[in-house]
Amino acid sequence: MHKYAIINKQDILSENLAESLKSHLNEFMSYDEKNPELVITVGGDGTVLHSVHQYRHQLDTVAFVGIHTGTLGFLTDYQKEEYLDLIADIKMGDYHIYNRHLLDVMTNKDTYIALNELRLENNMRSQVLDVYINDEFLETFRGNGLCVSTASGSTAYNKSLGGAVVCSGAGIMQLSEIAGIHHNAYRSLGSSLILDKNDTIHFESQNFQNAVLGIDHLVFDLRDVEYVDVKIAAQYARFAQFKRVSLMERLKRAFLDV
Repeated sequence: MHKYAIINKQDILSENLAESLKSHLNEFMSYDEKNPELVITVGGDGTVLHSVHQYRHQLDTVAFVGIHTGTLGFLTDYQKEEYLDLIADIKMGDYHIYNRHLLDVMTNKDTYIALNELRLENNMRSQVLDVYINDEFLETFRGNGLCVSTASGSTAYNKSLGGAVVCSGAGIMQLSEIAGIHHNAYRSLGSSLILDKNDTIHFESQNFQNAVLGIDHLVFDLRDVEYVDVKIAAQYARFAQFKRVSLMERLKRAFLDV
């Protein structure tokens, strides 16, 4: 790798660390924000998501690696005090590419990708959604909304919804309810549903008024949208692993260690 870029969180610590990284990396690499081979994120998981979307049209040629200075660092491999280790590892050039699955999200108006999840949410009123799996009707859901996560996103919003944590290499989608309504008149599955990479989820609604489509950190209006389709994408987000960080280590670091 010869060309790199840095995407950092907008706080003093992350900005200073990004400048220090540049001063060291410029000794043996070229800074190229338009066409980098390596994108280094300095922040938390939100910064990683931002960088993947910023380079969404170059995902076949760009790899990502993260330094954690933010709140949650499940997707980052290095802690802030390890930034010199990252510089040394990049200079050594011993790494492998780890592919993280993405979601393809399609509406009658636009297409999107998601690294973590999509959310169909309505905080103003109960949202009614007809759910189809592989063109077969599953249920009519009523509640605040539904979330579809990748394996990488299983530790994000999905986890707060009571969904399962899934190994990030698994090519699955997980469908989880957001405050579903369950009583004698209305009933839905009530549990997270895990689907494989060949499955497609189709959402329809007679009324998306006040509802939004959340794609990772991005939010879109659903005005004039008639349906939302989601499946595992053929494309990946490529992460450069200069050192191995196990799933157990990530879980302990993000959720269990004090």
